Amino acid sequence: MKRYSYKSKRNKERSERVGFVTALSVCVIAIGLAIGSTYASIGGLEGNLSGGSGSSYTATAGAGSQEVDNQVEGIMAEGRSSEETSATATEEPATDAESVTGSGETALPEPDVPDTKEEKLQTILQVPSSLLYPVSSQRVIKEYSEQAVYSETLKDYRPHTGADFKANKGEAVFSTCDGIVDSIYYDDMYGNVIKVTNGVYSVYYCGVIDDAVVEEGEAVSAGQVLAQLGDIPCESEEESHVHMEVRVSGNSIDPMTVISNDE
Repeated sequence: MKRYSYKSKRNKERSERVGFVTALSVCVIAIGLAIGSTYASIGGLEGNLSGGSGSSYTATAGAGSQEVDNQVEGIMAEGRSSEETSATATEEPATDAESVTGSGETALPEPDVPDTKEEKLQTILQVPSSLLYPVSSQRVIKEYSEQAVYSETLKDYRPHTGADFKANKGEAVFSTCDGIVDSIYYDDMYGNVIKVTNGVYSVYYCGVIDDAVVEEGEAVSAGQVLAQLGDIPCESEEESHVHMEVRVSGNSIDPMTVISNDE
């Protein structure tokens, strides 16, 4: 009776060990299959991402892959290619000045400065040294400077590529030369600007009121009234004045080198 009981106990222990080994084997196989499936899915995802055309990407990892695909397409602006998205993002809106002028003149352009003394002299010689003063006072309160000078309004240093002539608001601003009114427009920095051109050189009158006496395309003579003096936003902290610039083929020169000092 004891022998039978001992044998039965051994058989039970053996069965339990077999069951444990079998269960462990099944777990190992399941883990191996799961790792293999995951690796295959990741491989397919990487293949699709690297082989796509740039318009959209399709992942092959089941329901999770579909979610990734939806997110990627959303980022790519509903299927547009990266080139189209980049081109749209780099388009610049029209400036306020463009809508004001209607003449293609968007702002007071940045002038070039001749490098050498010889180039400066040659540039100046292209303008007759008989230009008139733009206002009756003939008083310069801020001179032309290619070097950076302090701006009371902007609180920084920058070149002053024109000359400022003292005048009270409402005073007449005269044309300093014969020419054609090339354009009349508004500039955020210099206010209302009238550009008069004569051959290779142009004169800019900055800070006049928006109701000019002359019109674009009109021929004007030296000494003719162009407008009344208004405001200059970038120089509002200084005395009331007209800011005048003279440029030859885009190169700036000191207005006082071509203004006649004859009384």
